[in-house]
Amino acid sequence: MNIIKQAEKNCRIWFDGDIWQQCPVDFFEPRYWKNQHAIIGQAKGRGQVVFFSYQEQSFVLRHYRRGGLVGQLFSDDRYFFTGKKRSRPWREFALLGKLNQLGLPAPIPVAIRLIREGLFYRADLITQLIPNARDLSTLLIHQRLSSDIWLKVGRVIRQFHDAGVDHSDLNIHNIMLDEDEKVWIIDLDKSCLRKPAFAWQRANLERLYRSLEKERQQLPHWYWLKSDWALLKKGYQGLTDAAT
Repeated sequence: MNIIKQAEKNCRIWFDGDIWQQCPVDFFEPRYWKNQHAIIGQAKGRGQVVFFSYQEQSFVLRHYRRGGLVGQLFSDDRYFFTGKKRSRPWREFALLGKLNQLGLPAPIPVAIRLIREGLFYRADLITQLIPNARDLSTLLIHQRLSSDIWLKVGRVIRQFHDAGVDHSDLNIHNIMLDEDEKVWIIDLDKSCLRKPAFAWQRANLERLYRSLEKERQQLPHWYWLKSDWALLKKGYQGLTDAAT
């Protein structure tokens, strides 16, 4: 990555100069892309997420927001500032850059913005959009996934774990499948690199399993079976369906 820094009053921007030649502050404002008729979609979730096109490519703009009780009682998009390298956007930006260097299937980071407001900050992240990809939650509402796909999901999670990626919120919404059936893992906010260890790796898998069970209990149509989880675990363990 060729990281370029821009500063303007209380705003700091870092972007990859190999992807963009410039990154004005307006690029982090959804209304700017709306006025350019460049918005191609939006996503639901805790944070504000907008998809836009620029220079014949597609990107994802996400505004950092917190959920839970803290977000309800206090500001849901202001964070206490303890330094750039400890801020959420910088950590995710740097982590995604590292994962791409390692060849792992994660979004390509493009730019971040950090706005200081006294002791606090607000932030945004821009990544490249994964073309023609849908999260597994969307797919499972309509269809069963093949055994091969579940094995692939397990193998990709194991690749991330072997590289030391502790995904803080590994759930069925953060695993995507593109039109070539390539598996991607997204939304690595608050995730980190650490020494591989059984405890946190198991916690990641348990978090994913709970999300599958939660959707199964809440949705009228959910095409997922316990046998699919067994296939995912085989892929994670480096086995194939024929190995059983």
